[in-house]
Amino acid sequence: MAIEPTGYPAIEPNTALGRALVDFFDVLEPVYASGEHGVFQVIVFGGCAVHIHTQSRGSADIDAEVASHGHADKSEIIALLGEDAYVFSDEEGVSQMLELDLSFNTTLSPLHEDYEDRVVRLVTQSSVPNVEVYVASAIDVAISKLGRFGERDQHDIQSLLRLPHVDIVEFERLAREAIGYYVGDHTRILGNLSIVLDDYHHSEGQS
Repeated sequence: MAIEPTGYPAIEPNTALGRALVDFFDVLEPVYASGEHGVFQVIVFGGCAVHIHTQSRGSADIDAEVASHGHADKSEIIALLGEDAYVFSDEEGVSQMLELDLSFNTTLSPLHEDYEDRVVRLVTQSSVPNVEVYVASAIDVAISKLGRFGERDQHDIQSLLRLPHVDIVEFERLAREAIGYYVGDHTRILGNLSIVLDDYHHSEGQS
């Protein structure tokens, strides 16, 4: 993972969870402020990514692919991020927590090999340009959710597929390509994809 930041679309978080997600990574400011340790990059997946794209339900766990380009040790950075939960107040003033899911791994679910080409950068208020926070595209988040495929995952996929800029044909094409080189059970994941497409077209037919 080594992303060239120029040219990517950007999202400015306008919810409490979105802003908290940006602030969560500001703990790295002392490490990267001088530029001596290179660049830190993170791509967010999971429920937090769904929230950024749809403003729907959030998640207390941050599923993220973390990379450090330079002299900072990746294991030390992950330890720093996982040291404390980040507490913030939601729109109703209720205290919520964000924590890095240390067990997250992008190989656990199907994921297209070109997902880094479609990331969206979060607009941050940080004065440290060396801390770059990205969110996986709506299509790639949806593809990744074909793996676990619980009830919430299915709902998230449909929410993502109904975004105005998401093309269902492109989603199916990229999903089938991703499943083609997925190391898990292809039959099960293809079955999950069929369910998603059936639900999508059935819902479209009723609207």
